[in-house]
Amino acid sequence: MIIKLMWYCSSLLSVIFILLSNPKSNTLSAFSFQSKILSLGSSQMFMQRFISFLVLMFFILTCLSLLFI
Repeated sequence: MIIKLMWYCSSLLSVIFILLSNPKSNTLSAFSFQSKILSLGSSQMFMQRFISFLVLMFFILTCLSLLFI
């Protein structure tokens, strides 16, 4: 059950961060109010690594959920 919950969170967060990332800028500012809400002044490289981590976790959790059905 906890694997499914983590799987849902990983997939939701990866979709959100993919939509929020803007490849044309160095910061997380796809929308004008976005940096104020999230308070992230991180670089695009950090966002790419974080998205990659979330996608990797999604695949690992998918395999684990298939093993423990």
